[in-house]
Amino acid sequence: MDKDTLKINCTTHVVIKNKFTGKVYKDEAERDADINDPNTSTTQDHIQQDLTVEVSPKGLEALKKVMSKNDNKS
Repeated sequence: MDKDTLKINCTTHVVIKNKFTGKVYKDEAERDADINDPNTSTTQDHIQQDLTVEVSPKGLEALKKVMSKNDNKS
């Protein structure tokens, strides 16, 4: 890793959902089982995946400092 690379700890949340039925899957295995089940009409195109990233206030402050330094170099 480059010594200038900023590492920020964060928490991610993934929600896998069927856009048409509204079903929320507990994980990728359940999603895949639904897609592969011949008794359902679910296809890969029916799947929506949302990702939320939570960054701590401390991490945001560190990111702001780095962005500020990059703006001053321009």
